[in-house]
Amino acid sequence: MNPGPAVFVLAEPATQPQADVWSNLDMAAIKESLTTTGVWAPADQQAALKELVQQADADGHSLHVVVLDQSYPKFTAYRDIATELQSQVGGTVLVFGPSGSGTASSEFSRVQLEDASSDVTKGSTATQAATQMYHKAVDPNVNWNGVTIGLIVLVVIGAVIARLQMKRKRRAESDQVPAAVGGGSDDGEPDDGAPSS
Repeated sequence: MNPGPAVFVLAEPATQPQADVWSNLDMAAIKESLTTTGVWAPADQQAALKELVQQADADGHSLHVVVLDQSYPKFTAYRDIATELQSQVGGTVLVFGPSGSGTASSEFSRVQLEDASSDVTKGSTATQAATQMYHKAVDPNVNWNGVTIGLIVLVVIGAVIARLQMKRKRRAESDQVPAAVGGGSDDGEPDDGAPSS
């Protein structure tokens, strides 16, 4: 007796839209603050963060920093908030909270942002973390393709120079040694005196 096809449930659909996770946030007020000052943070952190935002602006980057006091059970909540805000204000958005951080940017790749996040010193304040992340993201990365090509070119040039010097040295030595008069074979092998047959 065939019981029929088995039914498999791979994943339970989400019961709650993403934005409901942070529905307690006043996203309109945060966006307004980011648009005007580049910062949404407690008063004691605003001055240093605004200075960082101004430095980024002078470097040609649009940086926005959000510091929240809310924790979220979903570890991706801060990244989702950053993504939502970045879609509205552009540039780069860094979001910090008690249980994590999140980033979104149209200026830096996800790899650059993750690399910058991983270099933050443990126990840093949001201001310190934002500063470290920004500087890591804008620091020039080593272009290994360029380094490799440069090394290959140097090796080739070195080999050509060594070859030319070796030829020049041989030519100078051959000019200084007088040619042997008679008695030598012309194949470069010494004559052992055996009669030729």
